[in-house]
Amino acid sequence: HECCLIVLLAGSVSLTYFSEVVAAASDRGFGDNISWRTLDDGKKEAEASGLPMMVIVHKTWCGACKALKPKFAESKEISELAHNFIMVNLEDEEEPKDEAFSPDGGYIPRILFLVAAMMKEAQEKLTGDAYRKSHVGDEL
Repeated sequence: HECCLIVLLAGSVSLTYFSEVVAAASDRGFGDNISWRTLDDGKKEAEASGLPMMVIVHKTWCGACKALKPKFAESKEISELAHNFIMVNLEDEEEPKDEAFSPDGGYIPRILFLVAAMMKEAQEKLTGDAYRKSHVGDEL
């Protein structure tokens, strides 16, 4: 019975780990051959590695987004170049309200290339001294 217990425990750990990996790195139709990251993990990895992030913003209801998915997923060029970026795809409500993610409007699908320095600058605009000075007296 000890053998069975070990197998059951290992199986439940593997299943839990597998669920977390799938949730954190789902390709959502944009290519399972690409190492996708969540936005938070992508930001951390981009800052640590110095690699830029390639971020895709899309919606499940969007016809243009649906049309882009197979073209993106099947592109050998994108697959080969993906290792030069931290790849993130944001679906529906995952889209940040931060202006850094809509520099030229809120159209979709939207593909952005961001570097860690830009992310820090955007964060400073949202929470730093410049924000506080421009909102003196506002209730936050």
